[in-house]
This record gives sequence, C-alpha cells and structure tokens, in this order.
Amino acid sequence: MTETGPNHGSAGPPPADDAARAIAKLHDEHHRQAGPLRRWIERMTGLFARPIFTPLLTTFVLGWIAVNVGLGTHAPDPPPFAYLGLLVALAALYLTGMILATQQRAYELATRREQMTLQLSILAEQKTAKLIQLVEKLRFDHPDIADSDDEEARKMSAPADLHDMMDSIKQIHPAGEARKP
Repeated sequence: MTETGPNHGSAGPPPADDAARAIAKLHDEHHRQAGPLRRWIERMTGLFARPIFTPLLTTFVLGWIAVNVGLGTHAPDPPPFAYLGLLVALAALYLTGMILATQQRAYELATRREQMTLQLSILAEQKTAKLIQLVEKLRFDHPDIADSDDEEARKMSAPADLHDMMDSIKQIHPAGEARKP
C-alpha cells in the first residue's frame, strides 16, 4: 500500500517506511564509521556478555587451580596462584577498557537518535502550530461559522519559542543536576 500526496508523489513509500529507512541509515552510518579495532572490541565485548562466558571462566579458573594443586611441588603456579591472579587482573583491566569503549559507541549512537527525535518533535510542533493557524483562518473566513476569539487556539497557533524553552529547562534543571557522559 502506498500513499499519495504532495511529499510522496504518485506512488512513494509510506512515511513509516521512510522513518524505518532513516533509522537503518543512522545505524549503518554509525557502524561504518567504526574502525576495525572498534568493531573487533564490540565483537569481543559481545562474546564476553554472553551467558556462557561466566561458566567457561569459572571452569578455566577451577581447572587452573586443580592442575596446579594436583602437580604439588612441580606446579608452575603453586598456591596462592600468583600467575592466575595476574592473568585475572589483566583480563579485568582489558575487559573494562573494552566495555568502556563499547559504551562510548552506544552513547554516541543514542545521542544521534536523541537529536533526531528532538528534531522530529520540533518539526511536529511547528506543523501542529501551522495546522492550528490554518484551522483558525478557515474558521474566521468561513461564512457559516460565527467569529469568536479563542484565546487558547491563538496561543497554540504560535510555534514554541525554543530559546524560552531552553531557559525554562535550565531553571528547572540547573547545570549541576545535568547528567554528563
């Protein structure tokens, strides 16, 4: 099913398809902008995030301990397992860095989506104000409708002042309360 209209020609895609394509494009661009190292880090973080990772890690640690206890005085890493401790500490350090890098990329994508949502909201508000203006004009111009002043419609027909909105947000949420990445 296709819609027709001034912005869609005679057989353009429905607006929902346009929106889905725009979101897919946003995600594709975000993925393409990542270099090979970032993509590798995200794949590795994804592997470590799987439920199977914890039992595998536990099996490795218990196996390490069992082998070294079993070998007794000939163990390469006798208790208190200094090499195991070093290996775990290094793994934790690298995993932390990988998680932070992955979270930063997710934050960048979320910021882009948030910006897109904000722009769409502003556009929708402007379109709504314009529709109210047109309905009000029609109401005044139509001979069968009695003219009356509708204060609420008049206020709603004016597009929102974005600077006033920003000032209000700053007053309600002081800079100290804002969440920073």
